[in-house]
Amino acid sequence: MEENPNPVYKNKEYGQYRELFYSYGPDGQFEKSVGFHGESDRVTLQQAWDLFNDRIEEARQKVIAGKASPILYYMEKTLVTPMDLSMHAGIMVWRVKRHLKPNVFNRLSEKTLKKYAAAFNVTIDQLKNVQ
Repeated sequence: MEENPNPVYKNKEYGQYRELFYSYGPDGQFEKSVGFHGESDRVTLQQAWDLFNDRIEEARQKVIAGKASPILYYMEKTLVTPMDLSMHAGIMVWRVKRHLKPNVFNRLSEKTLKKYAAAFNVTIDQLKNVQ
C-alpha cells in the first residue's frame, strides 16, 4: 500500500498546534505521525475563530446596550449552549433561556448567580459587569 499523500508539515511556521495524522504504512498497518497544521488548515481555523470572535463581540454589545444579560456574553465566550450551561450549572434549560433577559437576570438570587459564576469560572462581580 502506498502511504497517504496528505502532507505532514514538520515546520512550526505552519502553526503552533501539533496535529496527529494517521496513514497506512507499507505493511498495511496504521502509522501515526505528528505534524503541524498546514496552510489551508490555518486559514480555515482562523476564519472559524474570527466568526466566534464576532459573535462574542456582538453579545458584548447587546449586554452593554441592555438588550441581553451577561449570561449571553459568557455563553458565547465559553462556546456553550443553553443545554450545556444547564447541565454544568444545575439549572433547568428553560430557566437558563429565561435568564438571558436582562430584567430577569437583574432579579436573580445570590445562590443562582453563584451557580452561573462557578459554571463560567468567574466571580459574581465579573459576571454582572461585562466590560
